[in-house]
Amino acid sequence: MSVAWKFPDAPNTACFTTTEVLNGAPIVLVSHDYEGDWQFHAASNETMLSSVKIVCLADMIRRDDLLAELHGLPCGWGAQRDDWAGHWERFKDKPFPAFAEQGYYLEDAVWLSRYLTDIEPPPAAVRDALPIGACVKLVFRFAAEDGARGDGQCERMWVQVTGIDEYEGCYSGTIANHPQHAVASYGDLLAFHPLHVADIASEQD
Repeated sequence: MSVAWKFPDAPNTACFTTTEVLNGAPIVLVSHDYEGDWQFHAASNETMLSSVKIVCLADMIRRDDLLAELHGLPCGWGAQRDDWAGHWERFKDKPFPAFAEQGYYLEDAVWLSRYLTDIEPPPAAVRDALPIGACVKLVFRFAAEDGARGDGQCERMWVQVTGIDEYEGCYSGTIANHPQHAVASYGDLLAFHPLHVADIASEQD
């Protein structure tokens, strides 16, 4: 491989593409969905089931070195370009907060728990079935998604569930704390995913 491996995913990570791409068409659309899956599409963006192929991530990077520029593309984001050598334009492909729009984004609590011992998200079955009125703790990061990490960027705040979007597989809720960062406020409405849930308040909290 002609470029250093910078993706957090392993080189043998399974990802999705199409027969058109494997036949040599330029990749102009990349999706990194919120479940962590990568998709690579040509201009026609074939979606027929018969055209979908599973390949490893490293194979896609070998086909096009410029894909390595997307190593920091967050889950729930996509990138597109006009042609093989074009500049990647990143875009949000999810309803959740983004730094460019809200001044913060929500950390993946399950991912954080691999590195922080004081974050222990509830089981997936619990996070996937939150009732209206539940209070959950989310980790807000007041910095760019691909920015260098530093002290004072994150706040852990309670959010009360006010809605359930079964189609998107996510929730809506309002901030139940008074944030230290001025770009967020008590009562602000936001969308969040079960993966964002770091804790659930008990009746005694």
